[in-house]
Amino acid sequence: MASRPLRATALVSVLLIFTSLLAACGSSSSGSGGGVVNLTFWSFNQQITDQADAFNKTHPNIHVTALKEPSGFGQYYPKVLSAIKAGNAPDVALIEYQYVPTFVSRGALVDISQYIPQSVRQQFDPAAIGLETFGNSLYGLPQDTGPEGLFYNAKVFAQAGITAPPTSWTEYAADAVKIHALGPNYYITSFSPTNTGWFQALMWQAGAIWFTTSGNSWVVNINSAQAQQVAGFWDNLIKQGLVDTATADGDFQSGWNNALDKGTIASWISAVWGQGVVKGDAADQKGNWAVAPMPQWTAGNNDSAFWGGSGISVIAGTKHAKEAAEFVQWYLTDSTSLNIGVQQIGWYPSNLAARQQALTTPDPYFAGSTPGGQIVDKTFASVNIPSGWAFPPDLDAVTNFEGNDFNTAITNNLTLVSQLPNIQNQVITDLQSQGITAKAGN
Repeated sequence: MASRPLRATALVSVLLIFTSLLAACGSSSSGSGGGVVNLTFWSFNQQITDQADAFNKTHPNIHVTALKEPSGFGQYYPKVLSAIKAGNAPDVALIEYQYVPTFVSRGALVDISQYIPQSVRQQFDPAAIGLETFGNSLYGLPQDTGPEGLFYNAKVFAQAGITAPPTSWTEYAADAVKIHALGPNYYITSFSPTNTGWFQALMWQAGAIWFTTSGNSWVVNINSAQAQQVAGFWDNLIKQGLVDTATADGDFQSGWNNALDKGTIASWISAVWGQGVVKGDAADQKGNWAVAPMPQWTAGNNDSAFWGGSGISVIAGTKHAKEAAEFVQWYLTDSTSLNIGVQQIGWYPSNLAARQQALTTPDPYFAGSTPGGQIVDKTFASVNIPSGWAFPPDLDAVTNFEGNDFNTAITNNLTLVSQLPNIQNQVITDLQSQGITAKAGN
């Protein structure tokens, strides 16, 4: 199912606050003037130069210069916003889905709906295109998605007497007991209080909707019944000592990596891109790991959520919006570009035709009944993404409040559930301080 687009009215009122951001940039226009139009493209991936070269060879009237930019926290997005303010921003840039509302609220993206026909939009995953859509406006095309599944160490599970991966969260909790019985250092997974995007995806899968709009107001519902259900589930595992919180802040770092490689962290709920992380960090466990759908809250469902994923947007201030949109469309529909993205960069593409390429190749690292290993991406191909989830207009603030309050809960033996009202109140106050109308949900 497609994610429900945000209504434009709340964002329109926000845009008025940030008009000064664009004062030095000029207005967007096609601006071809009969000569070669020069565009600049920023992204995270080195291979974008190859894609730009392919575009330039077939588009003599447009030349794209692709620049790989550092993607570390606090680097890329502040740099893009600062460049917009200074009038030297790229024409096109990769923007992760969770940052799209933040950029839209600051007037930092161009509505490209007039340049992208419905026939093109229909080529993409509906949930992904929904994350680029606000009312009748389209602020980019989706590049890749990050649907979640359950990566698990089948050998360790078998040692614990578990013959099949859990299909429900109730089974997952029961399996956590069996895994921990193998020894004091064995856990079904780790829990990092500052891994906020991961936890938000768990909320999304359960049907929680943290942000919606009503008229000109953002409605914040972080303390909903579904959110309390998810937080309470993890509170129970944490209280019983069934998940690793000691090395949790080291996710993707040496302690966490070593635990994966030793098999003492026996599973990881992660996005499709997690297969590369597992293969790299648990190299000694080749043939032991496999992937299954996420455990479900409702029997018979196959619900998941996105952890990560990004789109390509036209950046405010460009004088060549039409040509920039033409490049965006080419970049995510042309077979040459898509082949580079899937085969070299590792996209799980939002383009539905290109996605088929990712569904035919077995991986010998992952155990499975398929000769040559499990075809990992097939697990993610038919998941349902619950509709309605939207990211806020100030993601950094939400991330900081959530991470700090959950960390306080872990450190002081408090519950995650007890922190939800506080996070909600802080988010509302933060939005109101920026002149954004915000209120609590029911």
